[in-house]
Amino acid sequence: MTQLTSATVRGMRWTSLAGAASAAVQIPYAAVMARLLTPQDFGLMALAFVVPRFAHHFAQGGLSSAVIQRPTLTPRDVRVILALALTVGGCCSAAVWWLAPYGTELVRGPADLTGMIRALALCLLIAALGAPATGLLSRSMRYRAVACTDFFSFVVGYCVVSLASALLGAGVWSLVYGTLGWNLLQSLLSYLLVRHPLRPLFDVRAMRDVMRFGGKVSVNGFLEYLTSDLPKLAIGRYLGVATAGLYDRAALLASYPLQQIQQAASKVLLPALSRIQHETGRLAAFYADSTSLTALVLFALWAVIGASGDQLVALLLGPQWRGSAALVPMLGLVSVLGLVAQFSGTLMEAIGSVGPKMVIHLVQVAVLVAGMAVALYLGFKVHGLLAALLVSQLTKQTLFSLWLNRLFPSTRRPVAQGYAQAVALSGLIWGALWTVQQALADSCPGPVVLAAKLTAAAVLALCCARYGAGLHGVRVARERGLLPAALWRAGARA
Repeated sequence: MTQLTSATVRGMRWTSLAGAASAAVQIPYAAVMARLLTPQDFGLMALAFVVPRFAHHFAQGGLSSAVIQRPTLTPRDVRVILALALTVGGCCSAAVWWLAPYGTELVRGPADLTGMIRALALCLLIAALGAPATGLLSRSMRYRAVACTDFFSFVVGYCVVSLASALLGAGVWSLVYGTLGWNLLQSLLSYLLVRHPLRPLFDVRAMRDVMRFGGKVSVNGFLEYLTSDLPKLAIGRYLGVATAGLYDRAALLASYPLQQIQQAASKVLLPALSRIQHETGRLAAFYADSTSLTALVLFALWAVIGASGDQLVALLLGPQWRGSAALVPMLGLVSVLGLVAQFSGTLMEAIGSVGPKMVIHLVQVAVLVAGMAVALYLGFKVHGLLAALLVSQLTKQTLFSLWLNRLFPSTRRPVAQGYAQAVALSGLIWGALWTVQQALADSCPGPVVLAAKLTAAAVLALCCARYGAGLHGVRVARERGLLPAALWRAGARA
C-alpha cells in the first residue's frame, strides 16, 4: 500500500467516524425537533434556504476546491483567494439581502420568510471567508482535524444552539440560529487550525486565474443546487408550505445516512486524486473500485431505509409526519443515484475536467425542468415531481458513465458488474425485510418490527462481508483495509 493510499484510508476512517458520530447526534436531535416544531416550520426553513442556496456556490466561488486542486500553492495565492472570498462572498450576501422580498413572493410565503432569508444571507459571507482555511486543511490531508472540526461545529454550533433556541420558544427561528452558529464555528475552527495570512491581496490577474477553475466549480455546484431544490420550490409554490415540510423531512430521513458516507469520502478523495491527476492507470482503477464499492454500500442502505420507511417515520418523527413515509423510498433512490454520481464528478473535478461536467449538469437540469412541467400539467403532484427528479438523476449518471468509460475503456466491464451486483443485493435485502414485515406487522408494534428488520439487514451485511468475495465492492473494501481483517478472514477460513 503506497503512502498516498495509506493516508487516504486513514482519512476515510476519520471522516467516516465523524460522519457516524454526527448521525448518532442527528437522529435523536431530529426526533426532538420534530416534536418541538411543526411541518409548517420545517417547510418555511426549507423555502428560506432556496434563495441563499441559489447564491451559495457563487459566494464560495469554488475557492476550497481551487485551493485543493492547484498543483502548487504559495502564501501569496492564499491571500489572493482570501481577497476573492471577501469580494464574492460580500457581494452575494448583499444580493440575497436585496432579493429576499422577491424570493418570498416567488414561493408565496408569509412575510416572516423575508427576515429569515436575510439572516441566512450572512452564512454566505461566513462560509466564503472560511473556504481558504477548509481547503488548506484538506490539501494538507489533515483528516483528523477536518473530522473533528466538522463534528464539533455541527454538534455545538447547530444542534445545541437550535435545540436551546427551540426550547426557549424561538420557533422556526431556532433553525436559523443553529445554521448561523454552525457556519461561524466551522469557519473559525478551520482558521485556528491553519492560521493562514489574513491580509487579502487584490491582484485582479491572479484572481481571474483562480476563477478560471473555481468559477466552473461554482457553476457546477449551482446546477446541482437546481436539481435538488427545484422540486422543493415547486412543491412550496403549488402544493403548500406544509407539504414542503413533509418533503423536507422525508428527504432528510431518506438521504442523511447516505450523505454521511458520500461526504466522508469526498473530503478525502478530492485531495488524493488531485495528487495523481496525471496518472491515468491509477485514476482508472480508482473509478472502477470506488464506483463498485459505493454503489454496493449505498444501494444496500437504500433498501434498508426504503423498506423501513413507515416504522422510521413513526419512531423518529412522530404521527404528525405520517405523510412523509410514502416519499422515503423514492427520495432514497434519488439520493443514491446522486451520491454515486458525485464520486464520478469528484474524479472529473480532480483532473480538471469541469467543462464536460458542467455540460452534463445542464442536460440534467433541462430534463428535470421538462419533467416537472409535464408532471404539474398532468396534475401528478408530489410523486410526479419525484419521478421527474429520478429520471434526471438517471440521465446524469448515464452521461457520467459514458464519459468516464470513454476516458478509461478498461473500466466498462467492472463498473457494469458493480452496478448489477449492487442492484441484486439491494433487491435481496428489500425482499428479506418485506418478508419480516409480512410476518410481524399484524402481531407486533412498530418499534419491534423495525428492530427485526434492522437485525435481518445486519445479518445479511455480515454474511456479505464474510462470504461475499465474489462481489467487486467487497473485494475493494478488503484490499483497502476498510473491512476489519478478522471479519472476512474468518469467513475465508470457514
